[in-house]
Amino acid sequence: MEHLSFQKNENIEEARILGMAIDSFNGAASRFEKHYQHLEQRVKELKIELRNKNEALEKNLKEKEEVKNHLHNILESVTAGVVVVNLKGKITTFNRAAENITGLASKGVLGKKVDKIFDPDFFQNIQLDFRSLGAVRENTEYETELYRKGEDLVHISLSISPLTTPQGQKTGLVLTLQDITQMKKLEEQASRSGRLTAMGEMAVKIAHEIRNPLGSIELFASTLKKDLEDFEEPRVLSEHISSCVKSINSIISNLLLFMRPEQKAGFQIVDLHDPLKDSLFFSDHVIQSNEHIEVITSYHSEPLMVLGDSELLKQMYLNLILNAVQSMPGDGKLMISTKKNECTQNSPGFAEIRFMDTGTGISKAVRPRIFDPFFTTKTRGTGLGLAIVHNIIKIHGGSIDIRNSKKDGAVCIVTLPLVEPSD
Repeated sequence: MEHLSFQKNENIEEARILGMAIDSFNGAASRFEKHYQHLEQRVKELKIELRNKNEALEKNLKEKEEVKNHLHNILESVTAGVVVVNLKGKITTFNRAAENITGLASKGVLGKKVDKIFDPDFFQNIQLDFRSLGAVRENTEYETELYRKGEDLVHISLSISPLTTPQGQKTGLVLTLQDITQMKKLEEQASRSGRLTAMGEMAVKIAHEIRNPLGSIELFASTLKKDLEDFEEPRVLSEHISSCVKSINSIISNLLLFMRPEQKAGFQIVDLHDPLKDSLFFSDHVIQSNEHIEVITSYHSEPLMVLGDSELLKQMYLNLILNAVQSMPGDGKLMISTKKNECTQNSPGFAEIRFMDTGTGISKAVRPRIFDPFFTTKTRGTGLGLAIVHNIIKIHGGSIDIRNSKKDGAVCIVTLPLVEPSD
């Protein structure tokens, strides 16, 4: 009995301990469930917080991408060429304007060394050593020239500035190129027009003053010639006087043509190719006398109609052809081409006539004076040829630019405004 009682007590104690263990387990399970629910709630909150952070991050990245694209669009839309060079001397940015100004493609220069792209001969009248540009500490400006795609001469304003962070740390260089070709042409035309107007007014006054006594000399010479028909030597002298008078009169006629007033009432719509072909025909004997000169023509496929005077255009073409031929005393090529330059939708555009020779070119000292009347580098001639050409083009509303080509010789570019063909 005593054994059974002990056994019973032992079972009760075990049951009590088991009950306590179960109660403890249930309590722990309850606490675990509460902790799990709290953790689950916290996970939900973290998910919401993470989603909000991700949305904010995506929005921020989108805004930054929009700002980046906006800045890129601005960079690609500005008319100034922008070239960015890092501290290793490699080009990291080359915008569309830089492509248009230099004639180089961005894909061909990005990542390349700047001194390999802009070699010492790239800019025409300055010497830049791009290997030492790392020493640049402040903005430096130059006015220079370059040949775009090896042909067209472009006047540019070049600015070189250090690229720095907001903290002032230098990270590279910025080269800014501005095409000032048109501005230079306008300045040159304004200066040229002022000189020609002043010289022309003076020349016309002189021409009229000379013509008055010249008529009397011609009359006396003609009278002497008739009276001295039976006297050989005096008659020859009178003929010589008459011949000299005619020569002077011819010079004066050219001088007055140089100052021809701007009267367009007699202008007609003509295809500029017609007077050009006539001028080539008339100058053929001069070209043929130089057996080693080759003339190559390349005309626009369609007529180029301008409002003008055919005879004046012929004289303009003839003077330019003869100038080109005379600049090639030995042998060479004269290339004449025409093309159409498109303009706005409301304008038919401009015609471009290009005369390119392989002659001696134009020296820097002579170039500013080539359109001045009475200025010539030839042993013979009045120096009125290009002055007359300038005025003929001017009264036709066009422009002329004469410069050295990158290779030997010179190139003359004449532009004339086109008109719509008449019905």
